[in-house]
Amino acid sequence: MKQTISILLMLISIYAKASSCKATKSGNWETAGTWSCGHVPDAGDDVTIDALFTVTVTGNNTVTIGNLDIFGTLDFTNGSKVSLGAASAVNVHTGGSITGGNPGAKLVFPANTIKGSFSVTGPYYINNTGQGAGAAPLPLTLVSFTAAKQQNQEVGLYWKTANEENVNFFAIESTDYETSNWRPIDTISAMAPAGGGYSYSFIDRNKLNGNRYYRLKMVDRDSKYVFSKVVAVNSPQTETFSVKPTLVNNSMTITLLSSGPAQISIFNTYGQLVKTLTSDNQSVNIDVSMLSRGLYFLKLAQGTGSYSTRFFKQ
Repeated sequence: MKQTISILLMLISIYAKASSCKATKSGNWETAGTWSCGHVPDAGDDVTIDALFTVTVTGNNTVTIGNLDIFGTLDFTNGSKVSLGAASAVNVHTGGSITGGNPGAKLVFPANTIKGSFSVTGPYYINNTGQGAGAAPLPLTLVSFTAAKQQNQEVGLYWKTANEENVNFFAIESTDYETSNWRPIDTISAMAPAGGGYSYSFIDRNKLNGNRYYRLKMVDRDSKYVFSKVVAVNSPQTETFSVKPTLVNNSMTITLLSSGPAQISIFNTYGQLVKTLTSDNQSVNIDVSMLSRGLYFLKLAQGTGSYSTRFFKQ
């Protein structure tokens, strides 16, 4: 009896530590300061590497983490290793990659070991039973997914499924920017009978103030998941700022809502941060001469507000 209790307490202590670890900068996997969770990814931790960053694996990491989402770069040195659980998945998203290492470098699952050298680009998945281009398949068909603005500036989300098998829940995520900074809103349990479908709905009561984007994270009972397409709701911002010109050669001027500290960030269409600055002035001149020709997204954070627009660098 005492031995059973000890084992249970040990398991509880392990899984109680499981958290989400997100890279906050480029750095080594084994450095606690690389991660938002404040520690090296531990047992059961879900790990995310954003598009901005490269995380380098230098050690023999035997602790089995949860899921690993790669939007940036996971780089292996020779002989280094990352271990994952039987229900875990590595999801290399569009724009993400796994690089480096020699045959001694490994991604290790209980029943599947992938050896270096690595040259993997997304979309690509690796799990305990295999690997392949695209997203790991899930036992359901997403028939439709739409978003609609309500009269009170709330947003209604509607999706319909078919052929659901072993689906656990749908996590709803949103962002004010098209390809990054996704944040969870809520989860909806799967409602369809085995092999059947269901029509789901959800109201996002966060008031619209500009464009907003949504996606579904569809998770099965083995913790595998895929993302839906992204849907957008467009709405004029009740408060806004001006950017002139929007067809830019070398510089542009931003007029803020008011004076006071503001964070200005510019992203490319891959969701990569290409320029950031802070200002206390109401009018700010920004040099973008170093940017390549193309479409960019500008996000302003001032006070409790967050606003976004786009411009084209000629």
